[in-house]
Amino acid sequence: MKFIPFLMLFFGLINFAKAQQEPAEQMPDFNLITTQNKPYGKNDLNANKKTLIVFFDATCWHCQTAGKFFNRYLEDLNPHNVLFVTMDENKAIDYYTKNFAPAIVNNTNVKILRDTAYYFVPNFKPERYPGIFVDGKKKDLLFYTNEEKELEKVLVVLQKNEDWLL
Repeated sequence: MKFIPFLMLFFGLINFAKAQQEPAEQMPDFNLITTQNKPYGKNDLNANKKTLIVFFDATCWHCQTAGKFFNRYLEDLNPHNVLFVTMDENKAIDYYTKNFAPAIVNNTNVKILRDTAYYFVPNFKPERYPGIFVDGKKKDLLFYTNEEKELEKVLVVLQKNEDWLL
């Protein structure tokens, strides 16, 4: 009998911890820096566009796969705000872009941002790398994934009118 309350507590804590891992439903304010050390925040986004955020680590194999995918479909991303966010140093970012996403470097629609203050994880709450967020024009979360098999779905969500979700 004493074992049942323990199990209830155990599973309650698991559910609580899982609830804490849910990605942010509204895009938080943020202040990151570009690879040229210039500030970039939520107010710098075009308010009339959806936003794709790819949270990556340059050495993460899954992130490299996502980088190759979005590099291949970069033209489909042009109507949207596109942010690649990392906690890596510029040297690692250069490795990542050179080897997995070379087209994003010179695309004026894509911003590569560094999180030097370790702000992104506790506020956007990605579950793991790569954390891929699609936010609507009102900066509400339309879709989140960290699964490679759902990369195509990211493009579908970006292309759909936001009213389809209602």
